[in-house]
Amino acid sequence: MNYIEWAQEYDLNACRIKSVIDRKRGMLNEKLSADARQKILDDIAAYRRIYYELTEIASTLRARAEA
Repeated sequence: MNYIEWAQEYDLNACRIKSVIDRKRGMLNEKLSADARQKILDDIAAYRRIYYELTEIASTLRARAEA
């Protein structure tokens, strides 16, 4: 596996995480208790950290492939 393929794999995982984030955001439109709403917001924040980490690693791998 080279750096480009590795970066693409990270991008694919980031896309999967993004779909989870979007699904969780959709859940916020439902009528929820304050605790349930806060749990979803916490989950979204955790998934966003993972998403940004995956995209950053993919970017780093692409930079290494170009070097």
